[in-house]
Formats: sequence, structure tokens, C-alpha cells
Amino acid sequence: MTKNLKVSDKKPLVVLPEANKNVYLSARNLKRANVQTVSGLNTYRVLDAGVLVLTENALSAIDNILM
Repeated sequence: MTKNLKVSDKKPLVVLPEANKNVYLSARNLKRANVQTVSGLNTYRVLDAGVLVLTENALSAIDNILM
């Protein structure tokens, strides 16, 4: 995944709308990857990440929280 996105040298933050066990388990194979749900997202995690990966549903959930 990181090679395809050309971010293999960065620290990815994957944001999901809700917990997904398979994504958490898969992310363990990525160096320095962090997986967060929208409800657990905070400013520090976003600023600490080298690249932010959002699902479309996660973006909608963030938008709903901000409105």
C-alpha cells in the first residue's frame, strides 16, 4: 500500500469512521503506521503523521462533527 501511494518513507495515519479489526491487524505490517477512528482522532495524531489516509466515510464523519 505505501509503495503504491509513494509514502513508504513517511509515517501514515489511517483514519476510519469506526473500528475495523482487519485494518488494525493489517496496519501492523506497515512501519510506523497508526490507525485511528474518527472519535479517537486528535490534533497531535494528525500533526505527528507524515501522511494522512482517510476513507470517504471517515471524511463524512469528520464533516458531520465539525458542523
